[in-house]
Formats: sequence, structure tokens, C-alpha cells
Amino acid sequence: MEKKYKASIFTLGCRVNLYESEAISDRLSENGFEMLDFSEKCDVYIINTCTVTAESDRKSRQMIRRALKSNPNAKILVCGCYSQMFSDEIQKIDGVDYIGGTTDKMLICSKAIELAQRAKNEKTELNVGNPFTADFEPMKAVTQDRTRAFLKIEDGCNNKCSYCIIPKARGRVRSKPIEDVRCEVEGIVANGYKEIVLVGIETAAYGEGTPYSLIDLLEELENVDGLERIRLGSIEPAYLKDRIIDRLAELKKPMPHYHLSLQSGTDRTLNAMRRRYNTKMIERAVSYMREKIPNVTFGSDFIVGFPNESEEDHDNTLKFIDSLEILNSHIFSYSIRPDTEAAIMAGQIDSETKDKRHREMQTLASEMKKRCIEGFIEKQTELSVLFETYKDGYNVGHTDNFIYVKVRSDRELCGSIATVVLKKYNEKDGMTEGDLK
Repeated sequence: MEKKYKASIFTLGCRVNLYESEAISDRLSENGFEMLDFSEKCDVYIINTCTVTAESDRKSRQMIRRALKSNPNAKILVCGCYSQMFSDEIQKIDGVDYIGGTTDKMLICSKAIELAQRAKNEKTELNVGNPFTADFEPMKAVTQDRTRAFLKIEDGCNNKCSYCIIPKARGRVRSKPIEDVRCEVEGIVANGYKEIVLVGIETAAYGEGTPYSLIDLLEELENVDGLERIRLGSIEPAYLKDRIIDRLAELKKPMPHYHLSLQSGTDRTLNAMRRRYNTKMIERAVSYMREKIPNVTFGSDFIVGFPNESEEDHDNTLKFIDSLEILNSHIFSYSIRPDTEAAIMAGQIDSETKDKRHREMQTLASEMKKRCIEGFIEKQTELSVLFETYKDGYNVGHTDNFIYVKVRSDRELCGSIATVVLKKYNEKDGMTEGDLK
């Protein structure tokens, strides 16, 4: 490829998609492409889509059209969960050259090279595979554009949650071999990264069907020289049994912040969602982790307005969540996904009620965050911070337990880790000020 073509990738959705986009970007760069921002005029645009909500579908279509508007002659390639499930909708958009799905994502690199060197396709090329028969796709992303590096260790989900379309888009659980994960981590560390984030569609399912599991992987990575911090993608509470927490507590590199996929705080709704845990299991896991892991904090996802969720259910959820003292909460209004059990349930909640419950949940989330951070301020707890940016005399980063913090300094500390004591929380920007110890 003699000419240096320009390409850009726009990623919607989860950290798995972000990692896959980074791997695609790495491969394109290796093949001579100049990678640019999505707002710039490019020869090739790749849109890595999401379908977790109806809004994700809309944004996926919007970004395809935005790419076409930026350069009508550009080659447009689409992949991801939305194109896996609804390729027919994308085919209706004139100007799309290639549609892939959630399998064979690295094939999009060779397709980009091929398409860049010739005229636009008169007819969209369709290559959407079967995620239920696919193996784990090997890929690497070792030159990521951030302070911490993502690493995809697992794909697919064997759960049958009544509201979720993603298992159909991603297929069955399959995992990256433990030795391959270690090899990639060593490459990431060699490139200067101190922290990695292990991600998957169902991270806790890592190793399912093999002799190893997620905790085995964490114990293996504990021995990688130069790796200082490990974070995990969202974890289902059912995985966090006492014996797993005991092993976690013995490790130094996993950071004391765990994102729990809770969704609701009432057993009636959790049962209707077909989640594999109840509120007692959540309460036990959170309580035991606080007992065993110093300074541990939690993040979580919640869905409001699930079919048949009564006002009592909602109130009970608020009370239960309030007792957990969650640091970071991601709140979603229930969105109907085609071909799911919940889509045809009676008792669908109107949008006005969903909006009201969303606001109430968000208010509680803000109050919990403030209480959580002010507790560490009051105790003058020493926390380690990996600094990520430097601006206007402040170094900004995240503590080990994932509090967003800024520290005034006359020198840039990006990429370094230092001990900080928190001193003031600003609700307006969600930032906490601290002092270097």
C-alpha cells in the first residue's frame, strides 16, 4: 500500500468494544494508515457499534451518517453488536461498504486496506458470522491512548437475563488462554503501562469450561514484574463468594474498587430479570469485601422502570442501595430490546414514571458518592493515585479505590503513582482535591 491512507474509528458501548477498536487501530497503523480523529476527513471510517439500548442503536446509525457527511467518498465499515443483530437496518443506509458483526473483527483491517485502494462498493458487502460457534478471536492492543490499558480476556455471556439482547449478539462464553493474557500483559507493561483493566462481556465468567477461572488469572498476573495495578470490568455478585474474596484479599495488585452489576435492589425485580443472585447475596458480598479488603469501594449499574416494577419495589430498591454506600452509579431507564422476554411482559412502565425514578435514583447516587468520599476525607486516609493528566497546575487521576482526584503541583506527574490524602470534595464537578503525602 503505497499511499498513506487516513482512517478513523468511532466506538460506541462498552470497554470490550474500546479494546477491540484499539486492536484494529494498532493493526491499521502497522499497515501504514494514519489514524485520525473521527471529526477529520478520512479515506476510511470504521464504526464499532453497540445495541444495549434503543438509544445505542440510534447513535450507531447517527455516527454512520456523520461519517458519510464528512466524506461521501470515504469507505464506511461497520462492526459490533448493533450490526450483528440488525444488519438489515444498516443496509438501508446508502454508502456503507462493509458490514461485519461481533466475530472476525480483525478481518475489518484487511477489508479496510482492500477498500481504501479501490472505488466504493456498489452493494454493501455483508459478513456477519455466528458468535455461538466462534472461538475466542486472538487480538492485541498494546499501544493504547490512555494511562491505563484495557485487555479483553473473555467474550460472550451464558446468562439468560430477561431484558438483555447482548448474549445473542456476542454468543457463548469463550476466554483468552491464561498464558496469552500473561504474554499480552507483559507487552503492555513493556510499553510503560502500570495499570491494566481486564474486561469481558461477562468478566466473572472468564475460564468457564476450562481448568482455570478469573481468580486463577489474577493470581497468575500478580507475578508479572512491572505491573502495579489491576482493575476488573463489571462483576456479577454471584461470583463473589467468600472463598473468592479470601483469595482476592491476599493479592496486592487488584485495586480495591469493584464494579458490581446489581441492576435492582429488590428480589421481586431481580427474579423477573432472571439475575442469578438476590439482595442477601449482594449484601453479604459487599459486607465481607469491606471486612477483608481495606478502603474498598464499589461501582454499580442500575435499571429503573423494569416491567411490573411497583412504587414499593422502587422505594425498596432506593433503601437497599442507600445501605450499600456505592461510590459510582450508572443508572439506566429500562429500554425494550427486540426478541427478549421482558419486551413482551405485561406491565410496561410509561416514560414519565421511568424519568421520575431515574431522577430519584440519580439524586441518591450523588448523595452516596458524597458520603463515601467524605468518609475518606474525615479519616485522612492515605490513598495511592495514578496520575493521568496535567492541566492548569493540577495533576489529575484516580485513587486505588477509584476516587477522581486532583492535586496541585508545579510539575507534571502523568503516568506516575503517588500517595495522596483527600481534603475536599466538589459536588459540582465530581472532583476531589487532595495533597501529596
